Amino acid sequence: MTLQAKILIVDDDKRLRALLKSFLTEEGFLVDCAVDAEQMTHCLKRSYYDLIVLDWKMSGEDGLSACKRLKADNKTPPILMLTANGSENDCISCLKCGADDYLAKPFNPDVLLARINAVLRRNPRIVASAPDDNPLLFHFGPYSLDSTQRCLY
Repeated sequence: MTLQAKILIVDDDKRLRALLKSFLTEEGFLVDCAVDAEQMTHCLKRSYYDLIVLDWKMSGEDGLSACKRLKADNKTPPILMLTANGSENDCISCLKCGADDYLAKPFNPDVLLARINAVLRRNPRIVASAPDDNPLLFHFGPYSLDSTQRCLY
């Protein structure tokens, strides 16, 4: 069995949030959304996420500052930064601030999916699996227990 990844989409564009949520849900991910960095912070206090898909240009705190703030904590999930800025300098800025990957808009949804899966492969919680007769992962409600890692998510 494979543990389902939980993704938080943070973007102030309502239409894009809805499209991303629909697409990623169809791909088998658990998806929550936030409209800005403040709402993202509240979501992170309430729930565990395997990945944050974070827009750079948002009202209030922008995605770049939010990424720096989260990465300073060292307990944040990986961050995939989305932005309308496609220059090499912008890519470098995103990666320097702590983003784990970067994707310029507009993008092909299959490229987004490939980048998400690449980032998630680095997380052993997601790729942990076991035969059905000896499960290492137990699911109950919104929680998952990884008995090998002794972690509750």
